[in-house]
Amino acid sequence: MSEVKVSILDGYLDEPSCLGVPPYIAPHIRYTYGALKDAGLKNKDINYLTIDQFRDNEERLISQLHNSEFVIIIAGTTVPGRYLGGQPISLQEIEEIAKRLDQAQVILSGPIINCSLEVKFIDQLAKEVPGLTIYQELTNTNLHNKLESSELIDRWAVLGAEVTNEHPNFPHLVCELETFRGCPRESHCSFCSEGFKEVIYQRSVEGVIKEVKNLAKLGNQYFRLGCQTDLLLYQAKQVGDKLVPNPTAIEKLYSGIREVAPNLKVLHMDNVNPATIADFTDEAAQILETIAKYNTAGDVAAFGLESADPKVLKANNIGTNKKKTMQAIKMMNEASGYREDGVPKLLPGINLLHGLQGESKKTMELNFNFLKKILDSDLLVRRINIRQVNPLKDYEAVHGYSKHDFKEYKEKVNEEINKPMLKRLFPVETILKEVIIEEVKGKLSFGRQLGTYPILVGVPGQREIGEILDVKVIDHGYRSITGLPWPFNINQAGVAELEALPGIGKKRAMRIFMKKDIKDLEHLNEILDYSYDIEKLKELVVFD
Repeated sequence: MSEVKVSILDGYLDEPSCLGVPPYIAPHIRYTYGALKDAGLKNKDINYLTIDQFRDNEERLISQLHNSEFVIIIAGTTVPGRYLGGQPISLQEIEEIAKRLDQAQVILSGPIINCSLEVKFIDQLAKEVPGLTIYQELTNTNLHNKLESSELIDRWAVLGAEVTNEHPNFPHLVCELETFRGCPRESHCSFCSEGFKEVIYQRSVEGVIKEVKNLAKLGNQYFRLGCQTDLLLYQAKQVGDKLVPNPTAIEKLYSGIREVAPNLKVLHMDNVNPATIADFTDEAAQILETIAKYNTAGDVAAFGLESADPKVLKANNIGTNKKKTMQAIKMMNEASGYREDGVPKLLPGINLLHGLQGESKKTMELNFNFLKKILDSDLLVRRINIRQVNPLKDYEAVHGYSKHDFKEYKEKVNEEINKPMLKRLFPVETILKEVIIEEVKGKLSFGRQLGTYPILVGVPGQREIGEILDVKVIDHGYRSITGLPWPFNINQAGVAELEALPGIGKKRAMRIFMKKDIKDLEHLNEILDYSYDIEKLKELVVFD
């Protein structure tokens, strides 16, 4: 078995229940790596690379793929998204790479296999359970797609943890953790890819904890329980025709993770159906208290309301409504909206999707009014995500409005909802720790913290990609904030950074920059000829 060479090409994935675009690594990657190890391969026989690594050095890395007997391409973006940390592989790239690999067997895996796409030059589409197809090929077994799926996954998740050390973002890598697979609703939202999945399983509490233990031993410190459609239904109990949340299981899960990874820096989550909170208030309140007890600050639970228009909700079989979502927002604010390290512990995020069946121009008005009600009620939501539907299979997008109308609607949400909400969430002088610079544009660098839906931070000045710094908030945009490195030593700052200080401007910034040996606020006041309200800088700058 050790003579077999296998390559895993991480093309990144993004689906309603899972995120795998850097700085996140999807569990599919780790399961597949674990399946190879379980089949008898050694680390030296497994070649892992990301699509961005391939793009940066295509001619050298194509030879590595040529030397493999099997090449597994893991891909699939079934939700619309804009990415800062990496760009998912395109269908054209998949076909071009597969065409060049005439000696290797190319296996296509990930959410893309459920999208009814015709992909050329692929030898085999993988089974739904990540890693199962290659495991069967290498061990000459014929395991059924649904046979003992959770047991296999628990085993492969532990064995495959080692691949995280090969990821270019390691150790600043968020490990996406799966609690269960598929949507537990009997009938699904009409536009959602979760309904395409035929293999449904619940992972054991012990299995997830063992996975985290192994990941932590390897140096991973950032974790996200993001790979499920509704975390509150993990290990839910069947009572009649209803699934009732299981607070005991989630308590065991969170406390167990904290026990085996005591030095973790991030423990966040993702999806929750707000209807679950509204329908099972007692159980939900207990679970929210548990999550806030064990998680790290800045956590976000994405609420898939999708639309505040009753016609759209009905036409698309969406599993919540405005009333239940508003109740869930209030409950989460009360249970976990308190601040730790300057930021709220756990807040909801609102997803709004446009292009859905039943939509009209009126839909945008209803959506805006719902968001305005949240703001006017002094409630907090961490993010408002307005997207266009990504039509899958036979679903047809409907646009009952003009592009101009949609643009005006988004601008109105930005100006009247997003900006004032960000000011409440991240007041001036809030300190955000460990912001990682990911992009530089002109005189501005952009970075994010690791975690779930982190706020984009613009830092004045040109900084190195990958640099990690604490920042203090000084201003707010619509979907991002501006922050200065903290502590901000005024004697070491560049002109662009100085110019960003409130009310300083270019001329004053140059005077400060040229001086360089400023002793204190009074000295700075003197340098500026007492023409500036020096108290504005009292909490923003240091002098040594």
